[in-house]
Amino acid sequence: MKAVIGDICFPKSETIIIPSNTKGVMSRGVSARVLKAGLSGISKEVHKYLESNTVEEGGCFYSGPGRLNRRGLKRIYYAITKRLQSDFSSIYLINKALKNTLKEVVSDGYSSVAICGLGDGNLDEKTIARITVENCNRYDNSINITIIDDNKDFIKEVNVFLKEYNNVNNE
Repeated sequence: MKAVIGDICFPKSETIIIPSNTKGVMSRGVSARVLKAGLSGISKEVHKYLESNTVEEGGCFYSGPGRLNRRGLKRIYYAITKRLQSDFSSIYLINKALKNTLKEVVSDGYSSVAICGLGDGNLDEKTIARITVENCNRYDNSINITIIDDNKDFIKEVNVFLKEYNNVNNE
């Protein structure tokens, strides 16, 4: 497992995990950048899926990569961290959504995943970093994990927790 400062739209992995809501609306933040990079096919696929399927908070679903397939991406996983775009997320929902999404990625047999910070800007970066590293640590032996975000403070906190986990595992 490693953490890097970068853009989730250039993941160097087979899959990515990004935050979403139960309606699949992707008009802000990371989701909007992924949508723009992958073009409108992703949005259409997500909306079509959600018209006939119900996804609960803390759950997940996936779509194809759209034009991000040119960068080697095979699938985009959406961790449901809130009900509506206007809702606030919670630590509980982020933890549950990331746990369920990572489990799904591993069970689908992929060899690599890139994960961005799943917070919505209203939660403490240190707490989101801890939740991210704790969940990723469970699957570190099963899949190649990269935590990638353009927020330097978040990546700094992730690296602090990674160092702690590495020290514990080496004792």
